[in-house]
Amino acid sequence: MYFMTADMQQHLVLATIDEEARPLSIRVLGAYAESLGVETTLLVILRRVAGHDRPITFTGGEIKQIARFLRRERVTHLGFYLMTASLKPYRRLVAALREAGFKGVILAGGVHPTLCPEESLVAGADFAVRGAGEVPLRMILEGKAPTDIPGLVWRKDGNIEINVTSPSQNLDLNRLPFPLFRFDRDYILVGGRLRRLNWAMHQRHAGWHGRYYDLVTSRGCVYKCAYCCNVYGAPVRRQSVERAIAEVLHVKTVEPRMAGVNIQDDSFYAGSDEWLAEFCQRWKSEIGLPFIVRMIPRYITPARLELLKDAGLQYVTMGLEGSDRVNREIYNRKETKASFLKGAKTVLEAGLWLSIDYIIHNPYEKEDDLREIARTLNELPRPHWWVVHLALTPFPGTALYTRCQRDGILDQFATDAYDAMLNPTRPGGYRTPQFWLDLITVVLPNINPALGERLIAAGSDNPRNVATVHTLAKWIRRGKAMTTWLRDRTPWLYAITYRVLRLFSRKRGGPGGMNVAG
Repeated sequence: MYFMTADMQQHLVLATIDEEARPLSIRVLGAYAESLGVETTLLVILRRVAGHDRPITFTGGEIKQIARFLRRERVTHLGFYLMTASLKPYRRLVAALREAGFKGVILAGGVHPTLCPEESLVAGADFAVRGAGEVPLRMILEGKAPTDIPGLVWRKDGNIEINVTSPSQNLDLNRLPFPLFRFDRDYILVGGRLRRLNWAMHQRHAGWHGRYYDLVTSRGCVYKCAYCCNVYGAPVRRQSVERAIAEVLHVKTVEPRMAGVNIQDDSFYAGSDEWLAEFCQRWKSEIGLPFIVRMIPRYITPARLELLKDAGLQYVTMGLEGSDRVNREIYNRKETKASFLKGAKTVLEAGLWLSIDYIIHNPYEKEDDLREIARTLNELPRPHWWVVHLALTPFPGTALYTRCQRDGILDQFATDAYDAMLNPTRPGGYRTPQFWLDLITVVLPNINPALGERLIAAGSDNPRNVATVHTLAKWIRRGKAMTTWLRDRTPWLYAITYRVLRLFSRKRGGPGGMNVAG
């Protein structure tokens, strides 16, 4: 373990290994560390998603650059936000940095240390942290005895000790500093080079072209889905409206190029009517930016949506995830087809856009489940909705993983949580049949319900029906790719192109006069 002398100033570097430059977790923790008077730098290490035979690695040149940076900046503590898929590259990086001579404290926190604390304390690392990280980080920086630090994972006489988490880790969210959102001070490793994270790099490598600020107003979730790990658990803890508005006003001041806000709360919509009403009134009068929220179907009401839409709500993300049987028996989700349809129709009838989350490549699914999902979506009015799909991944430490282990089907998954979680990369693993995948995720949002029902009823046993769905999916994907390309490079042409393509799709139609919906 590294020991500091009394006159040595601390310098903390917080890093994340990801495929996108949206380091929300280390921005939050970094701001807390700076509020303690500790010099803090963020490091975003970009890597493309790993494959089954394509692990995330680091070149010798990259290791030299990071080690040189740590030495030049006199870094005393190096902390990582750790997901399951970043455990392997984290282990490689720690070993390489130790070999390159870095002697500072190395630690990791986040989802994977909470799920799997023992394996998160990799060789060469000093600590891992379970649960909320602010209090343990402060105590580590203060040099407190490991036995006294809640949630700490550490070594004693060659054995791994795992301290219990404590309610003391759950700080008052209103007292936390605003997350670090700044440019030209932090670093990004991309394309083999370590460089300053400036606005241009942010736009190039962050989602939404870097124009939407990620806001979190609460911690925790009201659900306990079998496939999920929420580090903060329940009950949900929420900021005051005053604190949430103040953070966005701060961002507008320091970075006026932001065009909107992406509210990331798992349970944003589960708050009280009073909180929501005050939030919407102040957002409209003081912020004036469009925003996105994630909603839980059972909490949606027309009155709440009207408040949010009037304040600037742009579109809604909501989970369907699986059929009623799969949600109930496999996912431990309380939502049903009826609750989803009620919530989704309310969103669409309010004139809002709807993004629907759906879980694919589930070895437990049956054709009846897929047909139910298709018919559920086909009941929605068009247009203004689309489907976002992610592959089911049994994360170690979750209820789903325990069940799959008991049922002996872990090797049947197309995903590997330790490689490319949520992306199918494992050869031979179960994949949702292409017919149903194309129909549910691509075709149904873009055709009228009558055609949708005919395609669903004919199913995957009819070769002509399969060919029709394949052809429709191909043309829809091509159209979307073209509009996305034009929107990104010539934004002024986007509206015109969109109208032309929709007109073309109406005229083209499908076999037998089956027209694409407008």
